[in-house]
Amino acid sequence: MRTHLNIDEKALQKAERALETIPGGMELALMRAYNRALTEGRTAGTRAVRAHYTLKARDVRETFVMHKAKRSSLEAELTSTGRHLPLSMYAHRPGRDTTGKNRQPVRVGVKKGGLKPLGQAFIHQGRVMQRLGASRLPVEHKYGPAVPLLVGNDEVAQTVVDTLSNAVDKRLSHETRRLLDKA
Repeated sequence: MRTHLNIDEKALQKAERALETIPGGMELALMRAYNRALTEGRTAGTRAVRAHYTLKARDVRETFVMHKAKRSSLEAELTSTGRHLPLSMYAHRPGRDTTGKNRQPVRVGVKKGGLKPLGQAFIHQGRVMQRLGASRLPVEHKYGPAVPLLVGNDEVAQTVVDTLSNAVDKRLSHETRRLLDKA
């Protein structure tokens, strides 16, 4: 999903007028504002995914890739990349192996709100697995959705975009004041 931020035109014009006496000041202020907004957007994305899904924050945060802005190229990008995650990274019960004498039903919850039983599944060496037939073999590892799919959820994506827009507006005025104080 690709979206462009809506930056307040009045704030941009105000910053441009204030920084016209400082050579390269507007580019520097925008670059710093964009880069700081990226970290705030990553944090908001991690929190929004955690609000809806049962992943750990670390597992979400490490999927975000930030391409920071430079003075020469005032483009910044925040993306989430990654593969489908093993179900063992989501909430599941029991937390120990369920093979041999320890047989118990396995319950898994990708979304917050409770765990659901996963028929014919078992946990072996910390991984959620499931038999493909009545016989012992073959078995397959069970996977849940990838983090980029979770970030693409409408509510999560909107939270990230809103946070990025607000952060750029807020940080632009802050960086403008900071450059004016130095000059």
